[in-house]
Amino acid sequence: MSEKRFNYKKGRGGEEEAKEFLIKKGFNFIEANFSIDKGMKGEIDLIMSDNDWLVFVEVKYKSDDRMGIPEEMINKRKLAQVKRVAQIYLMKNPEMRKVFEKYRIDAVCIEGSEIRYYDNLYA
Repeated sequence: MSEKRFNYKKGRGGEEEAKEFLIKKGFNFIEANFSIDKGMKGEIDLIMSDNDWLVFVEVKYKSDDRMGIPEEMINKRKLAQVKRVAQIYLMKNPEMRKVFEKYRIDAVCIEGSEIRYYDNLYA
């Protein structure tokens, strides 16, 4: 198996782990891997709801900290990209604006067996 394919499978496993973690916290699952590609690449790993919030979740997974920690991969540029894709999601799904009054961007960082959760990263 190629390294790229292996990393893809690890990432998808991390997303499933993050989804289960958030469900245990009381979130509801809406969608996974919403992506756009029309000249503006981007993907949202998980879309969840938390009471009256629509939550766009960035998931970062690393098996260990040899190459840094997952949080280092979430920078202003990445958050701006997630916000842009979230806005496109809302344009394509106008019914969500009626159901949820507000939205936010959260992150789940998984390093080995440790899960760290961050809410409302983009004001």
